[in-house]
Amino acid sequence: MKASMYFNYTSRSLLRGGLRTLLAVFCVAVGVMAIVALQLVGSMLQNSLTSSTRDTNGGDIAVTAQSVPFKASDLSYFEQLKSEGAITNYTAVMSANGPLSPVASSSQSFSVNAVDPNNYPVVSPPTFVTPSYGSVSNLLTRNQVIITQQLSTTFHHKVGDIVTVYIKTQAGSGQTLHVTIAGVVADSGVFAQSGNLMLISAHDEQAAAPSTPASYSTVYVTTANQAQTDAVVKAINQHFPLASTQTVAGALQAQQSSIDLISKFLEIAGLLALLIGGVGIVNTMQVLLSRRKTEIAMLKTTGYRRVDLYVLFGLEAGLLGMVGGIIGAAAATGVSSIVRILMQNLGLTVPFQLNPWTIAGGVAIGLVTALIFGLIPIVQAANIRPLNVIRDLSESRGASSIALTIALLVVLSVLFCALAIVILKNDVVLGIAAVYGAFAFLLVLSVFFGLVVFVVSKLPVPEHFDLRYLALILVGMAASVLLYLVLPVFGILLFAASLVGIVIVLVPRTWKVSTKMALRNIGRQRTRTTTTMLALFIGVFTIGLVLALGQDLQAQIRNAFAQNLTYNVVTMTSGTDTTALQARLGTVPGLSKARTDTFAQIVPTAIDGQLLQQVLPTGDSRQRAITFLSSMEGYDLSQPAPSLTIVQGRNLHASDAGTTNVVVSGLLTATGPFQMHLKPGDTIIFASTDGKTMESTTVVGIYDPNSSFNDHVGNVLASTETVSTLSPATTGVTTVTYMKIDSAQVNTALNTLGKLVPNATVQNLADIGAYVGQLLNSILEMLVAIASLSLIAGVIIIANAVALAMLERRRELGILKAVGYTSGTVLSEVVIENGIVGAVAALMAMLLATGAITLLGRLFFNLTFSVSPLIVVSLIGGSSLLAMLMATLIAWGSVRVRPLEVLRYE
Repeated sequence: MKASMYFNYTSRSLLRGGLRTLLAVFCVAVGVMAIVALQLVGSMLQNSLTSSTRDTNGGDIAVTAQSVPFKASDLSYFEQLKSEGAITNYTAVMSANGPLSPVASSSQSFSVNAVDPNNYPVVSPPTFVTPSYGSVSNLLTRNQVIITQQLSTTFHHKVGDIVTVYIKTQAGSGQTLHVTIAGVVADSGVFAQSGNLMLISAHDEQAAAPSTPASYSTVYVTTANQAQTDAVVKAINQHFPLASTQTVAGALQAQQSSIDLISKFLEIAGLLALLIGGVGIVNTMQVLLSRRKTEIAMLKTTGYRRVDLYVLFGLEAGLLGMVGGIIGAAAATGVSSIVRILMQNLGLTVPFQLNPWTIAGGVAIGLVTALIFGLIPIVQAANIRPLNVIRDLSESRGASSIALTIALLVVLSVLFCALAIVILKNDVVLGIAAVYGAFAFLLVLSVFFGLVVFVVSKLPVPEHFDLRYLALILVGMAASVLLYLVLPVFGILLFAASLVGIVIVLVPRTWKVSTKMALRNIGRQRTRTTTTMLALFIGVFTIGLVLALGQDLQAQIRNAFAQNLTYNVVTMTSGTDTTALQARLGTVPGLSKARTDTFAQIVPTAIDGQLLQQVLPTGDSRQRAITFLSSMEGYDLSQPAPSLTIVQGRNLHASDAGTTNVVVSGLLTATGPFQMHLKPGDTIIFASTDGKTMESTTVVGIYDPNSSFNDHVGNVLASTETVSTLSPATTGVTTVTYMKIDSAQVNTALNTLGKLVPNATVQNLADIGAYVGQLLNSILEMLVAIASLSLIAGVIIIANAVALAMLERRRELGILKAVGYTSGTVLSEVVIENGIVGAVAALMAMLLATGAITLLGRLFFNLTFSVSPLIVVSLIGGSSLLAMLMATLIAWGSVRVRPLEVLRYE
């Protein structure tokens, strides 16, 4: 056979297929679109975090001391290392928050880094957007600042704008700076993941508050080689035991671990959509080839061998896959942009980049997927016996045929598993677990849905009421009442379905006939109906689970704030601001009660005679543990101390006034995450941040950190006398004022506070809940977008199933039209049939999602979760309407067939 015959036959067969071919292409395209789009997003994320890790890290070594900042005198050690040649350069950074209004919320704040313009950064110079010729040393002068492109976009500021920045610190009152934006830097290099950031000269910031000593949160260091880096890290860790160091290799490893996890999640989500699309290919190829039985018999009669037919139909499937792969890969570029934007809402900077190899790989994935899932219909078609076709005999379904089908399914699973392993970057274990785990889960669901389809297809549609039918309705109503006690919304839905059983008897006869035929049609192609239900089930289940979990978490957060907020506004002041606030506190609108404590940043040095570094945990937990020992709040013990849940020892009371007794967090005990084994009776030595004062304290109690949400800002609780002793002389004592303000007047009260003490740190605690809710919404939007890819694949399966049903029922449609059925009546049967399929699939999905939500709440969150009735009804109704809409669009033309065209040769 000539080679041209293969290609001519293949291309013409696909063109003759028309709508069937188009549906097969769509099945491939949706699967490829999902996998390529998510791979592109993973590639963009990989590039954004790892393309310039040294720049993102700020240098070869980043030395961080957030809880116990570096003093100006500490920088002499780095200067010594530089003079000895151990390091090539270093630069220190002071960090703070800087909103553009005195009382801005957390979401309206941004980071302010004060740097040395002549020595920042110590890695690659930033890329300036405006002016293109800019440099840090030239622009950071005379109260000029540089902002990142993200900050410029978020707050709508540009070069030349004059802005007022309110620097906020935890040490009390901050300062107000009037600055001019001199440059905008691109979100790349050292600023790749900086988010909303403003750079200011350290000289300008210190000039605004000359009495405040400089404190540096991070020092960035560069070295000549890796050996020098390793040696310097050891030296820094020994000299600054409370600081943490991160090298480029460590940053890359940490980022790569997160990236790999996200990439695997995205790739598995894409594989799921690809699997659903593959099922659509099987259905379509089966109909495409089964309708050409006579043609296949003629080919075999004229001498074509099975291998020739394998090649012919394989080329046909391959061409379908290639075209679908091209369309899917092209569509993936747009979808990846949408998912990327949703990921950026989480605070990540992900530049839009298209990887040509990933896009080309998508075309290859489409080709291979079509060949894999086309394997079963191709082999079955090639095994058709010409004699059976000529004599119009049905193909035997003996043991050999069943064995062949099973063998083909095994081969298909192995091939798809191999494809999954390649997509998952040769992760064999994950590929096998993901594919065969999904197959096992889908097999169990298929058996279950097969039973559901059987039951639904046998539901009666009687002409009048009889005892058996009434008994069935009563059983349904009784079951709905019992179900209502456990799952109210599902009980209501079952009761409504039972009522429909009554209504259906009372409707006109034509409606009964349409409903009965729709129910029976559901069972005619049970395998295809089950597949359609499975595809819809996966999409609806995933979306329902994500939405319900997100809604429950948001509700729990709101309830936690509503129930636990003793005070809803907290201010931190020092010096004259404290005097001004206390004098005018009664003028704050909506204020119902207030409490004033003292506060100080402190430096823990020893516990029970051991140096702190010997007691602290290692790794990332070290800095978090220090956080719970580096701030102290003082109570006026002449008044009753605020109520705390004490888990060991006792709370502070009047007899502790004038002593150095303290209460610390339960997180620092043997059962806490840091396993520091603190207990009542232990002694802790603290120093003031300027190092001039030391105080030995005794632990008398351990409080439950979960029971004191907003009762204290400091983590170590003591008397006001102890806090005063440990407060630096240069800044004085910081005062914390807790206020309970009527929620309707919070904004007015904040504006008043902004005028009274503009440099104070003011926190509206309700903003924390709003910020967490906003972050949770961003996560949910991204997950729903990813889950929607599977739902889109399910919609294509519905369209596929309807189109194939219309082709198979073409003769039936002609007969119905010939005996007087209108196009509308025939269409209503199709619409009802698919509406029921969509509703049942969504109902099963939401039932499982409800069970999953309940288990997640109890096992992982120790909370009682439930699914909102609105989500249940919306997804079930929406799924049913979507199925009905697709059925209408696909069947609209088919039901208008002329009987003569169909029955001419009968």
